[in-house]
Amino acid sequence: MRHASLLAFALLTGCASAPPPEPAWVSEADPDLVALGGTTRVDIEIDWFAPVPPDELALEGLALVALRECPGKVVAIRRDTELKASRWKSCRGDAIESALDECRGRSEAAPGLAYVHVLYCPVNPWGESSATNGLCRRLEKPFPHWQIFIFKGTLKSRAILGLGEDRIDRSCLVHEFGHALGLVANPEHRFEDGGGHCTDTGCVMTKPKLKAVLANAALAIATGEIPWDYCEKCRSDLERSRVLYHR
Repeated sequence: MRHASLLAFALLTGCASAPPPEPAWVSEADPDLVALGGTTRVDIEIDWFAPVPPDELALEGLALVALRECPGKVVAIRRDTELKASRWKSCRGDAIESALDECRGRSEAAPGLAYVHVLYCPVNPWGESSATNGLCRRLEKPFPHWQIFIFKGTLKSRAILGLGEDRIDRSCLVHEFGHALGLVANPEHRFEDGGGHCTDTGCVMTKPKLKAVLANAALAIATGEIPWDYCEKCRSDLERSRVLYHR
């Protein structure tokens, strides 16, 4: 009887010490990209208008973070379609959607595949009031996937001294891909405006507030570099989501 009582007590205390449930933000990361299991491939297609092709350094940076943050998956990053420069004239505003239909290499979902489509544009076709450097959004048609825009003409205008446009391109591309992964959802290091940006000025997911601009300007002048990778807090958030999904 005494042993039965001790067993019951152990069971009760074991239940009482169970870890609390994870906060809702942990599940905001995209399981198709970050989770172990589920999808087995990540296809990242890169298209561009003729005057603004992607820089190789940017694609190398994207490959590094995609292979690291999409573990257990085959990651393919492919340069695909170049749209004529003259085509851009008819792509302002929502007309850009027709260009996406024209260059997108995939028209339907495939089992086990996560798809990300990147289009390099001269500037934001909707105007800079919505986004200046780049934009990431989730589309459900013609099938669920991530759509990333990089406004390369704007980025080129920001190259100065030792800070080349290729490094700016790399930071912007990795930043927008971070939004597709699910960054930044953790309120402990996310700006309160809810825009998905990190308060760590050394993180590529930071927001261009005055403090970050000044800190990164000093880095650019001294080294010709600006942050282009996720900080430890952001990477820890993705790992926390990965563990949750693996359960």
